[in-house]
Amino acid sequence: MPRHVQPRAGSRARTEACLVDCLVALAWLLLLGGVAIGLRRLGLEPHWSATSELSADLAALALGLLPVGIYLVLSENGRLQGSLGKRRVGLRVVRADGTRANAWQLAMRTAIKLFPWFLAHLGLSRVWMHLGTQQTACLCLACVYVIVPISIGLALVHPQRRALHDWLTGTRVIAD
Repeated sequence: MPRHVQPRAGSRARTEACLVDCLVALAWLLLLGGVAIGLRRLGLEPHWSATSELSADLAALALGLLPVGIYLVLSENGRLQGSLGKRRVGLRVVRADGTRANAWQLAMRTAIKLFPWFLAHLGLSRVWMHLGTQQTACLCLACVYVIVPISIGLALVHPQRRALHDWLTGTRVIAD
């Protein structure tokens, strides 16, 4: 189907898809937290220490963000070209020209989309766990407060409803 006749993904559908995918991520994080609490109660704490900035950051990346990123890339690279949330509302990810997005584009799209989440972790871990400096925390959280509204604003005002991660990777979300 030529690009000019592909239906764009509406704001409501994208929001619903995002919320469903956030629930998938939350389910993973709750499971992870439950396992961590269970291990701690059994006296089986990991050998790495969460009091180190680097170990806390690597743990958040490897255990929290990486599995969510893999879920998004695999599902958007699959036959239906969409995560559970996108499939629920009839959306799929394609290249800007309407053809199928490749795995590299989807991996970069996901990394860019999850980057504010990681920045939020960096900022909040510095506050809650007293890691690093307050300046680092403020800088990370300020970046989140800049990046997220820009991305949402682009998705709301552009005719193709392309968010920041879509612009930077040459993708867009369309309705089936």
